[in-house]
Amino acid sequence: MRAAGIIAAALLTVSCTTGCASSGLVHDKAYLRAAYISRENGVSLTLAFFSEEVKPVAASGNDIREAFDTAELAAGRRIFTGFADLVVLDGDTPAEMLEYVLEEWKVSPSCLVAVSQEGEYLLRHRDPELLHGSVQEAVRQGVVPECDIISVLEDMLSKGKAETAELSADSVPVPAVVSHMQ
Repeated sequence: MRAAGIIAAALLTVSCTTGCASSGLVHDKAYLRAAYISRENGVSLTLAFFSEEVKPVAASGNDIREAFDTAELAAGRRIFTGFADLVVLDGDTPAEMLEYVLEEWKVSPSCLVAVSQEGEYLLRHRDPELLHGSVQEAVRQGVVPECDIISVLEDMLSKGKAETAELSADSVPVPAVVSHMQ
């Protein structure tokens, strides 16, 4: 009888310490699909998510970290960035910003990079999956060069600029150049 009590207590202890706390539940996070990064007024972000339950959010801050923290407040939950497959820039951008996205957000090396002056509109009103797909198809067809985050960063750091895709609300992706700003 005493052994059964010890076993029950041990099972209860193990089940309460298995990492299933509410902070680790899938529904407690917003999974980032696409991000628009603008250098307007410090750094502005517009983030779109895989779940339609979480609406796109816009936030700004003095730097990308502060803007991201504000975006988490606006989303009402932690944001998981590792699945992001599209980063849209507003134009010439410091390579350090893309390095931050790669290293701190831990996006996949296959995450695509595009430019657009309409990035906020696109992420709020267009399906991010279709935006990603259109860039991916433009690369496949040779309309735009390889524009994964690694290729873009390498070119920005070695050549001072990189070729990528430009997105707009009323046309297909076209070639564009993004320059590394100091």
